[in-house]
Amino acid sequence: MGAAPKRVLYVTHSAGFRHGSIETSIPVMQRLSPSIEVTATEDLSRITTAGLRDFDGLFFFTSGELDLSAEQKAALLEFVRGGKGFGGAHSATDTLYTWPEYGEMIGAVFDGHPWAQEVSIDVDDPYHPATRHLAPSFRISDEIYQFRSFSRERVNVLLKLDTRSVDPRAPGVNRTDGDFALTWTRAYGMGRVFYTALGHGDETWLDARFQTLLRQALLWLTGELPRPEIAPDGVVNAASFAAGAVAPGSLISLFGADLTTGSSATAPDGPLKLAGSSVLVNGASIPLMFASPGQINGRLPPGAVNGEIAVESATGRGTARPLRVEAAAPGIFSIAREGEILSIYATGLGGATPVVNVGSVRAEVRYAGPGPGPAGLDLVQAVIPAGTTGRVAVTLQVGEGRSNAVEVEI
Repeated sequence: MGAAPKRVLYVTHSAGFRHGSIETSIPVMQRLSPSIEVTATEDLSRITTAGLRDFDGLFFFTSGELDLSAEQKAALLEFVRGGKGFGGAHSATDTLYTWPEYGEMIGAVFDGHPWAQEVSIDVDDPYHPATRHLAPSFRISDEIYQFRSFSRERVNVLLKLDTRSVDPRAPGVNRTDGDFALTWTRAYGMGRVFYTALGHGDETWLDARFQTLLRQALLWLTGELPRPEIAPDGVVNAASFAAGAVAPGSLISLFGADLTTGSSATAPDGPLKLAGSSVLVNGASIPLMFASPGQINGRLPPGAVNGEIAVESATGRGTARPLRVEAAAPGIFSIAREGEILSIYATGLGGATPVVNVGSVRAEVRYAGPGPGPAGLDLVQAVIPAGTTGRVAVTLQVGEGRSNAVEVEI
């Protein structure tokens, strides 16, 4: 037998303007995913600690000042803070104006809809599961909201209005910064919040792109999407792929599953987030050079110490794995011969000059230090020992740490 579906309470009570699309939205929400069971209700009395106990998420398409008691409001906030999901569509920000904590939780407060027309919308976060199916920019007809009490510092914006598609001087436009976010997520305590300003009319609710946005949002809200998981021996030296200890300041690779939400990206400048994912070493993000669902390459900080390492993506933070750090853990990427000099590209030297063995002979080291490339790449230049011919294995050793062997033709 499969796992029981997650349960979401869909509240469509209107204490203000009632949207005609509510009746269309209910069957749409209920058919979004076989793993999500949606219960629609107008009954606000269900919002209590006991009434929410059997649900994994709460979703509002409401309006006006809902008649919730202090106890009900506390139950709603605790439901989300305690680790459950809260979602809202369109007028879910056009409600509960006199309850500041609600506005803080959902991320903004409705401040008018200057436009009701076809507009162009830009995807701000193409890596989130709710938006990765969308084109970078798309057009849709809807009633477009603006907000007050909104800050990007509190939310992760997924979609925003392309202001070139509207008249920015239209009556009722209050924002002066040109930032008209339309869909976002945020963490709230241990829980998750999703909101989209779209959904005014039937045509939006019947739009396949909007339905996919909602389906993925519900799966994300209820924890149904897989979190990134590093394999048990998946923390390795990026050059040798040897598991075990890694060195401060070295390049490392992580292998596992769902390390990103499906995308791959390369960035030699080492951003702290790549393809929507971050790698946390003892709680702090490290620079990344490559990210894909199965592998991430990054650089440990020079002061890295023993602790733990985890990957965090839009679906959450995966299981932390132990991180063992030693002063040096050398690994060789490649070797180039330039006359009588071997240029050895490596990582994990820990700032030390290694012993270079060419075959069974120790070679003279002319240089050992930073290489030409990203931080964390080391270059060792060694003289080929006299009399060495044929194909030989080259290794590096620093203290007890020995690299992988790479063969080179002499």
